[in-house]
Amino acid sequence: MFHNIIFLKPFLSERPWGGAHLKNFNIDLPNNKIGEAWIISGMKDKSSIIISEEHQRISLREFFENHKMFFDNYEGSEYPLLVKLLDCNQDLSIQVHPTDQYADQHRDAIAKNEAWYILEAKPNSSIVYGHHAKTKDELIKLIDENNWSKLLNIVPVKYQDLFYVPSGTLHALKSGLIIFEIQQASDCTYRLYDYGREKQDPTRKLHTQEAIENITVPFVEPVLQNKNGELLTTPYFSIKLINNVNTNSYAFDSARWLQCFVIGGKGTINGINITKGSTFIIGNGDYKFELSGKLGIIITYIVKS
Repeated sequence: MFHNIIFLKPFLSERPWGGAHLKNFNIDLPNNKIGEAWIISGMKDKSSIIISEEHQRISLREFFENHKMFFDNYEGSEYPLLVKLLDCNQDLSIQVHPTDQYADQHRDAIAKNEAWYILEAKPNSSIVYGHHAKTKDELIKLIDENNWSKLLNIVPVKYQDLFYVPSGTLHALKSGLIIFEIQQASDCTYRLYDYGREKQDPTRKLHTQEAIENITVPFVEPVLQNKNGELLTTPYFSIKLINNVNTNSYAFDSARWLQCFVIGGKGTINGINITKGSTFIIGNGDYKFELSGKLGIIITYIVKS
């Protein structure tokens, strides 16, 4: 019989725009170029690792494959969600994720919907969120002209802002941000513009035609849906923020399992010590727990059908 909580260590990824700020979340960094910490990942060769004593050093990918009961007997063969922390020390590439329709027609494409919660933001920070083109022809014309100032929709952001980024949305995170990102488990992205990085690094290819085929035109900012105190409800995942003070009990009866990340404070969950940066999954059908202490926790999950 497994304990219903497993704690995780992230897979770390260097990026040309990365930095050293993720150490603020008690993540051990090998250098100052870490752009992404995949804190909850079952992706092949990029899985997070269990650090709980009972299953220590087992990858989440392997654990998911062999202990489906822990995950409400989830029917899919792949772990369905991916949670990252991003250190945006420089601007990220302007990109778009494949839509469901495009992915259905292209075997190498996997659709991806995601959301961003801003954990830290320097003054005057912003993101690229959508575009101003009214037609596909106008979109192509502005791209061909490299007229990014006219094309891109730049949005100012601040600490605790939340953005939903459906597939097909032209987007980019910009410098000065630390981001909590929840998405469908896919590493498929089409870069439209990369500030010339592709000239220094041939592996960072642009995908102009694929991007054009996937960008939704015109851009319509999604209305954030939420219920039951959630920050966001989507068909793919839900997000809830808990700000706990003293000792309180919580229950998530509609969740298949819970992905949890401590964004601040310290305390305990069911008597186990947790602190800023602690990452864990609550499974095995037991989604009632007790928190003690002053804690901020982001919880993401798939709702039972």
